[in-house]
Amino acid sequence: MSSKARLFAIIALALAALIAPNLVLSEAPAAAGMLGLGGLGFVLATLAAGLRIGVLAALLVGAASGIAVAGSAVVAIGVLVMVATAIGLGVSARWHWNRAFIALPITVAFIVAEDPRQDPLASGFAFGAAMAGYGLVVAVISSPLRPRKRIGDGEPVSDPASWSRTWGYTTVLAVTTAATSAIALTFDWGHTGGWLMMTPFIVIQPYIQDGWRKAFSRTLGTVGGFLIAYLLGELLGSGDLLTVFGVAFGVLAVTAMVERWPYAVYATLLTPAIVILESIGRPIQTTDNNRLVATVLGVALALLAMAVATPLYRFQARRYGLDHY
Repeated sequence: MSSKARLFAIIALALAALIAPNLVLSEAPAAAGMLGLGGLGFVLATLAAGLRIGVLAALLVGAASGIAVAGSAVVAIGVLVMVATAIGLGVSARWHWNRAFIALPITVAFIVAEDPRQDPLASGFAFGAAMAGYGLVVAVISSPLRPRKRIGDGEPVSDPASWSRTWGYTTVLAVTTAATSAIALTFDWGHTGGWLMMTPFIVIQPYIQDGWRKAFSRTLGTVGGFLIAYLLGELLGSGDLLTVFGVAFGVLAVTAMVERWPYAVYATLLTPAIVILESIGRPIQTTDNNRLVATVLGVALALLAMAVATPLYRFQARRYGLDHY
């Protein structure tokens, strides 16, 4: 399959994974939305890491989702689920999969923040089973689209990161996630808390230097995306045409992810897509403003954690004669 044909097929599959639950569970839009967001994550995870890891991700996210829903009334359970999710993403950085897996912790964050259970997925077991089952289906369908890289094809292959660097990143991510989760759940921020909890996963990177660049790029992209979403909301109201624009930005964001466009461009495209699609049933200006507050706080906490960890990262880099830390 040519690269252009594969890209088209990936975009079509990502859109189908995002939309299909809403067609099947039209009477349960909150639950369907979370399944759709998870479906997008399973597509990207399988493309990056293969079928076996895609299946494992489906089972783990399904279990985390079920536990989060069943224990939605207990703050400690939500915090523990988010910390476990952070550890999972941190360990995936050993094989450089963390960027491709990013939609999965975002999905779990929104499930923890705002209980999505609705009939027929009205229990933790039912919701977790539905998430795992949907993930398995998506992983199997996505697997044939994964590029088959062979030795000599001109593609550089990254060596696994060291376990010391992997666990350092995992620790910083887990501690920051514990803080954002405790704040969001203790003060019952609901939907807005999801934006707070997801921010460390996007900003914090295995290498501190990358994290600072990513924070700057995300800030630029987020501000630009907010402006686009706000202007579209003012011009188009909250009708179907605005939803079409949200889907269009989602398509462009998936393209940016697969084609590895600059991160600021990716963030600029992804922000209006999520703001618009997540605002269905809410005034878009309210969603936009709430997300801005949560994102700013999340970025501040992530940067604080990175600043505290920088001396240790720099010491370890000098110890092993490395310039990149």
